[in-house]
Amino acid sequence: MLFNSPQFVLFLLVALSVYRLLPRRLRNPFLLGASLFFYSLWLPAYLLLLLFDIAVNYALLRGMQASSRPRIYLVAAIAFTLGLLGSFKYAAMAVTSVLPFLTGIFDEATRVPDILLPLGISFYSFQILALTIDTYRGERSSVPSLGRYALFISFFPQLVAGPILRGAEFLPQLARGGQITPSRTRRGLWLLALGLAKKVIMADYLLSGFVDLVFDAQGVQSPIFFWIALYSFAFQIYYDFSGYTDMARGIALLLGFELPLNFMEPYLSRNPTEFWRRWHITLSRWLADYLYIPLGGNRKGFARTLVNLMLTMLLGGLWHGASWNFVIWGGIHGLILVGHRLLGRKSVDLSAPVRWRDLPSILVFFHLACLAWVFFRADDFGSAILFIEHLFMGANNFGLPWIQVGVLILCVFLHGSERFVRLRLPAIRERLALSTWSNAAEGAAIGLLVAIAIAVSGVGGDFIYFQF
Repeated sequence: MLFNSPQFVLFLLVALSVYRLLPRRLRNPFLLGASLFFYSLWLPAYLLLLLFDIAVNYALLRGMQASSRPRIYLVAAIAFTLGLLGSFKYAAMAVTSVLPFLTGIFDEATRVPDILLPLGISFYSFQILALTIDTYRGERSSVPSLGRYALFISFFPQLVAGPILRGAEFLPQLARGGQITPSRTRRGLWLLALGLAKKVIMADYLLSGFVDLVFDAQGVQSPIFFWIALYSFAFQIYYDFSGYTDMARGIALLLGFELPLNFMEPYLSRNPTEFWRRWHITLSRWLADYLYIPLGGNRKGFARTLVNLMLTMLLGGLWHGASWNFVIWGGIHGLILVGHRLLGRKSVDLSAPVRWRDLPSILVFFHLACLAWVFFRADDFGSAILFIEHLFMGANNFGLPWIQVGVLILCVFLHGSERFVRLRLPAIRERLALSTWSNAAEGAAIGLLVAIAIAVSGVGGDFIYFQF
């Protein structure tokens, strides 16, 4: 059930109405039931898998708390969670990669069909692991009740594609219960409308059609078309994924909960380190805390730091999917990070305003990130290489696709203005909230966004990150 579907709208209206009418003590149990029901609508059999995953990990978490040898339970929890994730997500890739060398047959005959991936398993597995490791480290003094633990893992706004939550930032909120306020309701409605507009209007209606046409190379040979498709996909995946995150955060606010920010104008990054603090922030933070730092981080010498960076990005790429293209995508970003370190890493100040003198470094890194996106979007390695060849070969016989160029100009303008919207607009809105016309104006603006999204709906499909 997609966030941008009529079925989800009906589910959300019913869930919100009942949730807000219930006494506070009944809200969390209702929310857990609604979350499990939401997940069951995709494939009921996999709801049993989610419940099994929750039950086993909760038992191991309890055992860890009570045991004098908690490391045994930690290792068991990591092995179980990664084993389950690997069985569904990577088993087919592993067998397909090894089988040709064992049989001597290198064609489609040795390809093992993929297993249907449980929705959101990569995200909720990382959430489970984070809480388990934090508990082992002593960063959490108590284990929540089974119901609260299950709701922490299955909370439906972010269950499918994040943000990846930490126990320290969300379990206390669950203990208090959702704090519904007029300010949170207003922000939630705005985020929900903006996220819907990003997904339906920008990612699906304005960008996906051109991207699909050129990446499938349906009669297009002009290099300029491939460059424009490359830029279009960079914005498509941004608006698709950040649109989902905005909707998830908006729904959570309507329920009275705060979810962490997951994107901060990533294409305004001046270097790769800054990019990974602006793009999919909760995943970057997870990889840093539970992979890069345990590997040694930057504490074991310069050469080891470079190795740790590369390993982290390779595994981060693999997390995205059971395809060597994702590993290559992660490896490219690893090489970019290593190169940045070799050139002398500059400090990253996310609060520093972007200035005109930053434009060359922004453009250089943006193009490096775009070239890496080719491997993320292409169906296989051969298709990625062919796409890159088309960027530099052939004649520009078709002129310019002016409509798509106009769409890209709009994307650049909107992306560049997001910092102002994020930092300045809330304060302006709070001041205007005292005026008599502000609520009507806000309601009209939100209604207009939703109306446009409904008018152009039906063009796109699943959120891109649902496949992970």
